[in-house]
Amino acid sequence: VITDCAKMNNLPLPVIDSTRCNGALICVDACPTGAIGAVDGKCRLVAPERCEYCLVCEDVCPQGAISLPFMIVFSRTNQERP
Repeated sequence: VITDCAKMNNLPLPVIDSTRCNGALICVDACPTGAIGAVDGKCRLVAPERCEYCLVCEDVCPQGAISLPFMIVFSRTNQERP
């Protein structure tokens, strides 16, 4: 079960797979903004508005339970512009 997939203002946020989280909570200590916290011994995105998408939580998770989706934005080419 993947939890904590939230979208605010159409920006992607960390996705935490609660089945992979082993409760090490290294990500909670590493998160510089406090966006990730511990709930019932597992990590959760407790303050999505604080997330700065710094990638630290994904990098430090030993179980690979956190992923940060990327948003692809296409821009018009000069030929498409009015």
